[in-house]
Amino acid sequence: MLDLMRKHARSWIIKVALGGIIIVFVFWYGWSGPGDQTRNYAAEVNGTIISPALFQTVYESELAKMRLRFQGSLPAELIEKLNLKQKVLEGMVDQLLLMQEAERLGMFVTDQDLVRNIQSNPVFQSNGAFDSRMYAAYLQSIKLTPSLYEDSERRRILAGHLVRLLTDGVETDLEEIKRLWHFQNDRLVLSMLLVKPEEEPIQPSVEALESYYEKNRSKYELPATLNLNYVVISWRDVAKDVKVPEEDVRAYYETHPEEFVVPQRVKVSHILLRVPEDADDEKKESVRKKAEALHAGIKGGEQFEAVAAAESQDEESAKKGGYLGFFSKGTMDPKLEEVAFNMEVGQVSEPLLSEEGYHLIRVDEIAPEKKVEFDLAKDKIVAKLSEQTARNRVTRVAQDFYEQVYRTENLDEQAGKFGLAVRKGEFITRHGGIPDVGADPAVMDEAFVLKAGEISRLVKTGDDYVVMRLEERTDERIPTLDEIRSSVEKDYVKQVAMDNAEKKAGEIIKALLKESSDPQKVAEEFGLAWKDLDPVSRTTGLVPELGRTPAVSELLTTVSPSNPLFAEPLPVAGGAAVVRLVRIEPASDVQYEKEALTFKNWVLEVRKTDFLKGWVQKLRDKSDITLNDRLL
Repeated sequence: MLDLMRKHARSWIIKVALGGIIIVFVFWYGWSGPGDQTRNYAAEVNGTIISPALFQTVYESELAKMRLRFQGSLPAELIEKLNLKQKVLEGMVDQLLLMQEAERLGMFVTDQDLVRNIQSNPVFQSNGAFDSRMYAAYLQSIKLTPSLYEDSERRRILAGHLVRLLTDGVETDLEEIKRLWHFQNDRLVLSMLLVKPEEEPIQPSVEALESYYEKNRSKYELPATLNLNYVVISWRDVAKDVKVPEEDVRAYYETHPEEFVVPQRVKVSHILLRVPEDADDEKKESVRKKAEALHAGIKGGEQFEAVAAAESQDEESAKKGGYLGFFSKGTMDPKLEEVAFNMEVGQVSEPLLSEEGYHLIRVDEIAPEKKVEFDLAKDKIVAKLSEQTARNRVTRVAQDFYEQVYRTENLDEQAGKFGLAVRKGEFITRHGGIPDVGADPAVMDEAFVLKAGEISRLVKTGDDYVVMRLEERTDERIPTLDEIRSSVEKDYVKQVAMDNAEKKAGEIIKALLKESSDPQKVAEEFGLAWKDLDPVSRTTGLVPELGRTPAVSELLTTVSPSNPLFAEPLPVAGGAAVVRLVRIEPASDVQYEKEALTFKNWVLEVRKTDFLKGWVQKLRDKSDITLNDRLL
């Protein structure tokens, strides 16, 4: 059980619903059969060739998906770190192995299955029926003949049949599902001893300092920096010269009356009695009865403000006698809004249940709907029309400006003619960004390929455009020890202090293992005191005061009532921490009943995935697979 949780810890955190059991199947075309002698391949699997063309198509598709996730440019170092090419090719090999296994088992796809699959594809349907013209247009758009596409579909369906055959027998045990759910949702109360590093005035030897510097050289690397002159072309600059005729302003006011209506609003005060998320029916009923008693007291003459100040669990509004302010329709909880907009001034509602708890609401004032007069709306309309015009013009202005800069190779002169400011940026780093521009990857990529004196292309960033000229570049470098000796000495002293703190923390852990029944006594012997941390789940991404590290994740998934002490010191911001489990706060079984089915299906998909990965690995172990390293 714990292995499953640890292995999929991050997935449990974000609760990813698996859309399929393996990587989405790609078109099964682009390889040759046994006997191919061209040796032009991305991979060869048991004599079958995956062509470089197919690999490149799939790789570019995955790259495009990642760029979408990163909203534009994808840093080259991230692609390299993810080893995306290797992952894509390995995935294609796995898919081909599954297809080969399906054929070995005698599985096949009939023509009827193929036709049914294609005709039921919504991509090829018009008004719910198969449209041959849409089918032909699609094949033309992806540059495939019908025979190639249908062959790829036949193989994809075949691989899908095998996946279902292999994984349909994977099951889950309901009791274990419940234990897993609690493993994820129960909250741990942890306690820690913090051993603070004590820096001592030491003078490191030349050998010790040089050794420390060599081990940590990369820490002192100075990034490449640029000195740039640049011009930002913004619609806001263009808007300064936009003149909006009076008749256009009046016409907009008359043709968009809905924009100049202030809707009806109500001024509301409330008293809130919260209902805990895990409250059972008995607890909810108890809160409701208390709300009814408060309501009866107010009807009997008690001041609403006084009751709110004494009883309301909305601390901010309670200080103001329950006052919340004005609301228009669509801005309150729908259940409260429906009542509030049908009450009279001074009326107090019966108890109303929302996600927070029970409310008593009072309407203090009703402001009727009204129309904003033209003179009051005029400035807002002018600003809006100026912005619209400027946004429509800015691209043309930017292109005209850049054309003149390109022709004359003179950024400053053309900026003056266009009324634009030339800005200066010094010691600009790739990740630090450019003042008033930011660190848009598209802009930084362009800036860092420029040569001294060279003018960039016109680059769009957000709503603006930018043109840059590189004045000077300093390449990244690692300074010598002599240049940064004082900084290295300070870091060395800190490291020694931290090492000593971790050593002391290790001694505390040994003592706790011997005196496991009295952790308080051990803490006192070392002059420390335990500090309880806020409860956290085992799958949280961050534990306050401990941070977010692999060691913290290991701690959360290994400590238990029978093994409460984490056996390693944890490096944290303030020193070295010794951490133990104090108790577990169980999650609500009522909440489990609500989530049980979804959770069971999630676990089932995870297990199917793990089972399939194991099966594919067995296929790999007995297969002849060659990858073309030159493509990676």
